[in-house]
Amino acid sequence: MSKLLVSAVMMASFAVFAAEPAVPVQADVVFASTQAGTIDPSLVKMRDQMAAQKKYLTLKKLDSKKLELTQNKAEAMPLPGGKNAEFSLQSIEKNVAKVKVKTPAVETVHTLAKDKSLYLPAGAQDGGDLWLVVSQPK
Repeated sequence: MSKLLVSAVMMASFAVFAAEPAVPVQADVVFASTQAGTIDPSLVKMRDQMAAQKKYLTLKKLDSKKLELTQNKAEAMPLPGGKNAEFSLQSIEKNVAKVKVKTPAVETVHTLAKDKSLYLPAGAQDGGDLWLVVSQPK
């Protein structure tokens, strides 16, 4: 009888872990500079949306990583200079995820909806700026 009870408890606990919601996130580390250079075609939208703040003439994707965010577990993304950005899922409501992003400079919570991108500052690098571009994979 006790073996049956232990088996039932273990199966129930696996079902709880399997039901934990996960949100796929695409995280890109981007180098941005006002010095003349090239703009990756995938970053033209970023350049256009940021033009009112700052006119970047160089946008280069340095790293890209797909993450599966779940609650109570941080996922790391390496940044240049041996530092990390951390991402964690705070909640999901009506298909909109609240994601906590922690960089060496700041920790913030953002709403991430489908077909939207977040542009988050991640510090200075080689005379330019580092940005995290966070979106849901297409």
